[in-house]
Amino acid sequence: MAIHASKEKFDIRMLRYFFIVVFFTCSYTIFCQNESHVRGVIIDSVTIKNSIETYSLYLPERFKQNELSAIVFIFDPGGKGKNGIRPFIESAEKYNYILVCSNNSKNGPLDNNFNIINRLFETVFERFNIDEKQIYTAGFSGGSRLATAVAVLTKQVQGVIACGAGFSPSNSHIPISKENFSYVGLVGDRDMNYQEMLKVKDWLDKFQIDNEIFIYEDNHKWPSSNKILKAFAWLEIQAYKKSIRRKDEILLKESYHDFFESASLLESANQIERSVWEYERIKRNYSRFFKTDSVSKKIKQLKESRKYEEDLKNRLFIKKEEAKIRKSFVLRFSKELAVSKNSINYKWWTKELKKLNDKYRISSNPAFQKMGERIGYAVYAMAMETAESQLREQNTRKALYCHDLVAIMIPEKPYPYFLL
Repeated sequence: MAIHASKEKFDIRMLRYFFIVVFFTCSYTIFCQNESHVRGVIIDSVTIKNSIETYSLYLPERFKQNELSAIVFIFDPGGKGKNGIRPFIESAEKYNYILVCSNNSKNGPLDNNFNIINRLFETVFERFNIDEKQIYTAGFSGGSRLATAVAVLTKQVQGVIACGAGFSPSNSHIPISKENFSYVGLVGDRDMNYQEMLKVKDWLDKFQIDNEIFIYEDNHKWPSSNKILKAFAWLEIQAYKKSIRRKDEILLKESYHDFFESASLLESANQIERSVWEYERIKRNYSRFFKTDSVSKKIKQLKESRKYEEDLKNRLFIKKEEAKIRKSFVLRFSKELAVSKNSINYKWWTKELKKLNDKYRISSNPAFQKMGERIGYAVYAMAMETAESQLREQNTRKALYCHDLVAIMIPEKPYPYFLL
C-alpha cells in the first residue's frame, strides 16, 4: 500500500512494521547501557548509529535509565535540534519527558524525512527504555505537519503537539478515520496558519479526535515555554483519562487555576469570544475533577452579551474576507508560475500588496492588522517554499519568478537579491 503526498511517495507498511518490532523488543527487554547520560542540559549532536546523522537530546533531572520513560520526538522545520528542544525544557522537567529532536529532518520531501526518522527511532529505542504508551511527537510549521503524519501513519503515538501548522484532511497521506491519539495545537493570532488551525479543530471534532487549540498573540515561530506548558497540562489530563499516568492533584489544581486565570484576563481585556473559548475549555476538561457550575454560568452570561455577538460577527467577516483575498493571491501566483516568462509584469502584485498594506496592515482595527499580517506572510511563504521545490526539480526559471516576487514584497531587505 503506497500513499502519495504531493509528488513524494512513501510506504506506510515499513514504518508501521518498524514500530511493531521496536515496541515488541522494548516490552520484553530492558535496555542496559554502561554509558552515563548527562541530565538537565541539551546534548547537541548525538550520533545515530551507522550514520553521519545526529539528533539533539535532553534528559530531565528525574530521568532514570532503568525505568520506563515518556518521550517527545520533536521536528524543527530547519533541522536545528537545539531550536526545537529549548521551548520544551520547562515542560520536560515538570512532567518528566525525554526530548529528542533530529538535526537532519527538515522541510522537504516526505520520503527522505521518513527514512531519517526511521534511523532516529531505531537508535533512540535501542538506547533508552521507552514507555510505549507515552510516545509523543511535536513540531513547528512543516515539522508540525510531519509530527502529525507520523502519529497518523504509525498509530503508535499517544499525542501530538502541533505548533504553527495543522494538516489538510484532503491530503491523501492523511487517512480520514478516528485515531487513538490526542492532538493539541498552538498558533499565534498573527500566524499565516491561524485560520488553518481553526479548520483543523473543526475536522478533529467531526471525527471525535480529542483535541484542543491554544491561541495566543504572536506570529509564525516556535511558541514560548509557557505556551508549551499549557499543551502539556492538557496532555496530562488526557493521560489521566486513559490511565496512562497516576493523577497528580497538585498539578491538576495548578493547571486549572492557570486556565482560569487566562480566561479571566481575556475577559478583563474585553476579548469576550476568546474568553468564552477558554471558559468552555475549562468545562470540557475539568468538570470530571471539579465543580464547574460557576463556569457554566459565566459562559451563559458572556454569550448573552452584545460584545460577544460583535466579536463573533467580526471574526466570521474576517474569516470570509481573508479566504477571499488569499484565494486571489494564490490563483494569480499559480497562473503566473505556470507561464513564468521573463516578460511577466509585476504591477498587479505591487498594486494589490499596497492595497493589502493600506487597508489592513496599517488599519486602526487590531483584528484587521493581524489579518493583513497573516496574508502578507502567507504570500511570502508561498513564494519561498515554491522556489525551494522548483530548485530541487531544477526549474530555475520558476524559482526566479518566486524570488522576484519576494523582492517586490520586501524591497528594503537584501536577502531576496542575494537569492536572485
